[in-house]
Amino acid sequence: MKKYIWLMTAIMMLVLAACGNTEESKTDEESGDASGEKAEMVPYTTDAGEEIEIPKDPQRIVVLASSYFGNLAHLDANVAGVSSDVEGSEVLKPVAEEQGVELLEVGNVEQVMNLDPDLIITFSTDENLDKLKAIAPTIPVQYDKWNYLDIHEEMGRIVGEEEEAKEWVEGFEADLAEDQKAVEEAIGEDASATVIEQYAKDIYVYGTNWGRGTEILYQGLGMEVPEEVQNEVVETGWKSISAEEIGKYAGDFIFVGTGDGGADNAYKDTAVWEGLDAVKNDRVIEFDSPTFYFNDPYSLEHQKDILVDALTK
Repeated sequence: MKKYIWLMTAIMMLVLAACGNTEESKTDEESGDASGEKAEMVPYTTDAGEEIEIPKDPQRIVVLASSYFGNLAHLDANVAGVSSDVEGSEVLKPVAEEQGVELLEVGNVEQVMNLDPDLIITFSTDENLDKLKAIAPTIPVQYDKWNYLDIHEEMGRIVGEEEEAKEWVEGFEADLAEDQKAVEEAIGEDASATVIEQYAKDIYVYGTNWGRGTEILYQGLGMEVPEEVQNEVVETGWKSISAEEIGKYAGDFIFVGTGDGGADNAYKDTAVWEGLDAVKNDRVIEFDSPTFYFNDPYSLEHQKDILVDALTK
């Protein structure tokens, strides 16, 4: 009988020990730190004015706003996953591969959850915003609120690399100032530029801060903005136009994106297109749309080299 009681006591002690270990493990998981210490959180104000808390030193960032992947990667942030949009960029795809970042299907919330992020960065227009907030602290970025260089410094603030971000911005601006001198010497100080591309059957013209090299051409190299682009496009960032309207927005130089797989670029076979001064004077410069879509440090440096070379050759 005594042996039986001793055996039952031993079993109960093992069960209690196991329960204790389980609770300890659970506490560690909830804290977000294997050591059991809770990750330090800091306040952050979103573009919409919402006060939230984010990790001071995020360890598993999911970037659904793919425009900012290159910014974070350039700052050596801990990016665990990014929207698969970056796969089309010949610049960013190798960066994602080298850093072992998982590519996520657009809109797939389950994939995001499986990565167990401690911070999510997405666009303010993301239709899954509420679901994402339930997974981890989420920063919804309003794309048109930010200047292309200011957003890099903002990403630096988010991941604690503000000085590194500022240093890159200052260096890039200095390089652009030198490039602007070379470009103006080659084409003059008053040359204007227009950026267009076709997606499916629609033709778009872009403003001064909407990717596609617009930041470099207008803000960096100081090229003139055609009057109608300034009046009708700059404020909204982009505008859909017809083939017959291209001349209305055309500058001395026209930069044409390859568009997507559905773009037939039939507008290039029209009399309107063939009659443009830029076309007749061989001042049409083509660019790869998926690569020029982005305006992060990796992409900007790549685009700058291509555009400056095309304008000064």
